[in-house]
Amino acid sequence: MKVCLALDIEDKKRFIEIVKITKDYVDVYKIGPVALSSLGVFSLEVISCLEKDIFVDLKFYDIPSVVRRSIKNFCSFGAKIFTVHVSAGEEIFRSAVEEAKIHKAEIAGVTMLTSENYDEKVILERARRAFEWQASWVVAPPKFAKKIKSELKGKIKVISPGIRISPQTQDDHKEFLTPSEAVEEKVDMIVVGRPVIYSESPQKVLQDIKRDIKLALKNI
Repeated sequence: MKVCLALDIEDKKRFIEIVKITKDYVDVYKIGPVALSSLGVFSLEVISCLEKDIFVDLKFYDIPSVVRRSIKNFCSFGAKIFTVHVSAGEEIFRSAVEEAKIHKAEIAGVTMLTSENYDEKVILERARRAFEWQASWVVAPPKFAKKIKSELKGKIKVISPGIRISPQTQDDHKEFLTPSEAVEEKVDMIVVGRPVIYSESPQKVLQDIKRDIKLALKNI
């Protein structure tokens, strides 16, 4: 299982600091609207010098030409994974997949936001569409990962936000699972942000996450 750190940070100095102290514990860095709107492509440049995948999470939902050009531009800074809303429709989604493949990048289909009330039928249907439209990943709540993989014969990977160490750090996610529970649910990549970047010891939090994952994998 990969560990992805969401870098929703606006301050340049803090952004650099977090990347430096977490790089040994993180597989993928996620850059979204917060970092891009405050730091611009600088946020990508900081990570591009590391041997880490860059995950651009803008949940594209625009006309195909705009989506394609955006993916092309971000790939020039080393981005490897992009989110696209499955609800954007087949034409937009397939255009994104085609452009990503040109640059050896991948598309993750967003089923529902973790702040929404979940509808299992909607999530499973959107996961199926993302698979049919050639997505490499789907973004879904962790408790649905096993069901998605079962329905799609394990042919698509699942990214799950809403990962928390304890109930006290649930934030605005409707539901959450711990890292070990995410392993049991067959999640391929967990996304964690605030519990790490707002911690007094980000390294300690990530070490705990890695330990929980390792122990859970041993028990499978």
